[in-house]
Amino acid sequence: MVFNNSRQTRWPSMRATFLGAAILVSTAAMAVDNPDAPDRMAAFEQRIQPLEAAVANQNTTADMLRASSAYAKQLDVELNQIYRELMTKVGPTGAQKLRASQRNWLSFITTEAAFIDGTWNAKDFGSTSALSRSEYRNRVTKARIVQLLDYLRSYP
Repeated sequence: MVFNNSRQTRWPSMRATFLGAAILVSTAAMAVDNPDAPDRMAAFEQRIQPLEAAVANQNTTADMLRASSAYAKQLDVELNQIYRELMTKVGPTGAQKLRASQRNWLSFITTEAAFIDGTWNAKDFGSTSALSRSEYRNRVTKARIVQLLDYLRSYP
């Protein structure tokens, strides 16, 4: 997010940054380790791209927050589906380790959310602070999904 001296957000810059980051994440993760494995990353990107675009294409903070909330809900659905699928692929020992990893990630995201919520507040960042918080949380969740999808690439 870009701020000028009066700490007002430049909406076009924020939208461009958001879409640019989404494109970078999607193109960096397109490699396939197992040529027989389905391209889950492309399918994921296709499902969430309209939600990311919806956030970027709103004209008011309130509309952007609503779109960001819908995006967060879909990311949660995606995360849970991908986690469950990976659990079926990794075997008993791997499942035990993945479960521990996911629990640690959930602890991390809880702590990270507290940091985000305490840092980007209305007092210091104005009316766009809620949007910033939502955007940061969504990015952290999307990064975990990409990570789990990368693990799934090893399995047919």
